[in-house]
Amino acid sequence: MISSRAPRPTYTAPVNVAAVLVGDLATILDIYALCILVWAMLTFFPGASGSAIGRLLDDLVLPVIRPLRRVLPTMAGMDLSPLLAIVITYVLADVLQNLANSGFINPIGALVTVVLEFLTAILLVVVLLLLIRVILGFLHVDPWHPLVMGIRRVTDNFIDPVAKLTRSRGETAVVAAFVVFLVVYIGLAQILFPIIQQSANRI
Repeated sequence: MISSRAPRPTYTAPVNVAAVLVGDLATILDIYALCILVWAMLTFFPGASGSAIGRLLDDLVLPVIRPLRRVLPTMAGMDLSPLLAIVITYVLADVLQNLANSGFINPIGALVTVVLEFLTAILLVVVLLLLIRVILGFLHVDPWHPLVMGIRRVTDNFIDPVAKLTRSRGETAVVAAFVVFLVVYIGLAQILFPIIQQSANRI
């Protein structure tokens, strides 16, 4: 016997088109940041920039890199504009992705999350640079090497205040700065920032 009942209608959740589009834009920015990274790595291989892929990446990346080079000076011969471009691109992508994930319900919480993640990344970079400085000191690497000089110039800005506070000098000041910033990183990134983020998400 064939049932005369009509099939039950199925219901699907409405699609937030804006959230989908913003999420796609965030994905495109992530891919663009990867293109910047590949472009920067090609500069270490002679002739690679002149290849078809190199020229394509030049067309994609240089419109962003050139303005950053005007405002960001080189450090010990190192061009930091690609690093800044990657950070800016990832931050923008993170803001958009958090907005898309929240359905634009809590933009303040999404923005706070991105700011805290950005600060966490900066602290982590500082800790890693100081760790490299400590390792270079223990290995007695040539202090006149351009890369070593660049790391020393960058990390001196973080070591000098700690050296004055602890009245330490030389490698002792370097180790002290590393320990201080490691403790700050753990205290902020692992304890304080999660509390702030949870409070912002409740707004």
